[in-house]
Amino acid sequence: MYKKVERQALYVWIYSLKWRKKLQRYGTIYYTSPKMKYVMLYVNSSKAAEVKKELTAKKYVKRVALAHRKELDEHYVLKTNDNKEDSE
Repeated sequence: MYKKVERQALYVWIYSLKWRKKLQRYGTIYYTSPKMKYVMLYVNSSKAAEVKKELTAKKYVKRVALAHRKELDEHYVLKTNDNKEDSE
């Protein structure tokens, strides 16, 4: 049976885009920005800290940042004008 694996997004800024192929061995490349020279990489949540530490040690990597999407609340409540009419 299929088991859901939690993933974490990493933003990896690199000096040149020719190095993005090397990043494939660390996880799944989801997006590449040629203008800003960064790669959005998905890795397993359990190994995210190890991968971040390993990538920061590479010469071709400027910096690595974790995505904060998991920390955001994705449940939104729509505001309606009914509340204003009730209070008047």
